[in-house]
Amino acid sequence: MQKWFIVLDRKKNAMTIKNQIFVSNIRVAFVTLICVALATICVHIALFSSSADGGFVFRELLNLRHQPEGLRGGLKLFVFFTLFVVIISAVNNLLTFRLINNIVRPLKALSEGISQIHDINLAYRINYKNDDDFRPICDAFNDLAAKLETIAIETDKNEASRRELIAGISHDLRTPLTSIKGYLEGLETGVASTPAMRKKYFDTIKSKTADLEHIIEQLFLFSKLDMGKFPLSLRRVAIVPVIRDIIEEIADEYAMRNLDIHFAETLSDMAISADTVVLADTLYLRNVIVNILENSATHKTKERGRIEISAHWAGNTAARDTIVLRFADDGPGVAADALEKLFDAHYRADPSRNKKGSGLGLTISSKIIERMGGSCRAELPQTGGLAIDICLSAEQGAAA
Repeated sequence: MQKWFIVLDRKKNAMTIKNQIFVSNIRVAFVTLICVALATICVHIALFSSSADGGFVFRELLNLRHQPEGLRGGLKLFVFFTLFVVIISAVNNLLTFRLINNIVRPLKALSEGISQIHDINLAYRINYKNDDDFRPICDAFNDLAAKLETIAIETDKNEASRRELIAGISHDLRTPLTSIKGYLEGLETGVASTPAMRKKYFDTIKSKTADLEHIIEQLFLFSKLDMGKFPLSLRRVAIVPVIRDIIEEIADEYAMRNLDIHFAETLSDMAISADTVVLADTLYLRNVIVNILENSATHKTKERGRIEISAHWAGNTAARDTIVLRFADDGPGVAADALEKLFDAHYRADPSRNKKGSGLGLTISSKIIERMGGSCRAELPQTGGLAIDICLSAEQGAAA
């Protein structure tokens, strides 16, 4: 018996809202009709079964045909109430069906929307224009679908970037490893038979090992920056002497690689003074400058390239609160629509350059500068080439 009630209850819960309301209306009409019938019977008893002295003679109920007028009056009363209940039920059902349509239609739209999202159709939107209680729900669904679509697009983009990054890093690691393996085999098989050749082979292996170390360090640094777990030691420094010292340290190395570095300290009346102070980590500021120089050295097309470095105030002469370090080379530049993507991880403006560089230098530079409270941007100068600007806030007071 208990199982039967459970099954019955499940069937009830399985009914649609439309059927539940319809059954409820039938029950209301049925109960009302029974109540009217009982009330009519009570009226019959009161009218036809009372004696002159006020007592009830119940045997009169067995022979109601002796009271024709009372019987007809009772029947009329019963018929009137029955018709009244039928009319009320019909009107109620009409109004109920209208209410059902107003409820079921948005529920069907929501159900269809959920089905579309389940089928990964994240561009689907519910077109519901009625200004009722379902409007906020449909709007919330559309907002959620839009967010899911944005997340999906970003996820696909990040996944594509991740695959490109892995492919590029793998290529960059394999290139020096292949060279190291070849030169080691040359030493092992006696191809390098003279001391001079052996020294050349050893120097090449040492150089390729340094390239591997640099790539691995860049990848490790990128990972720490990307996770936000990279502390910087920020302090107030006079930016012009710092830039000058870094350039003097590395200028000869890049000159040997056919890239001349020129630091224009007094390029214009917007040039900053030697005692201008910024908040920076000088060790990683050097890393940023080297990465930018590496980008210019790697992609130069002239036999001997040149890069101009300048430090000047941003904006007009009245508001001197931001300095700009500009690195402008005379290389091939990039397409205008590629400027915003240069700082994306492993983005390459020219796919044919897949053999050059790890693709992380500018991304790492941008992340380091952001940690210093600044920003990076790329521009195409009128003189040609590519310009990378580093923007840093100027600090008041003396250097630490």
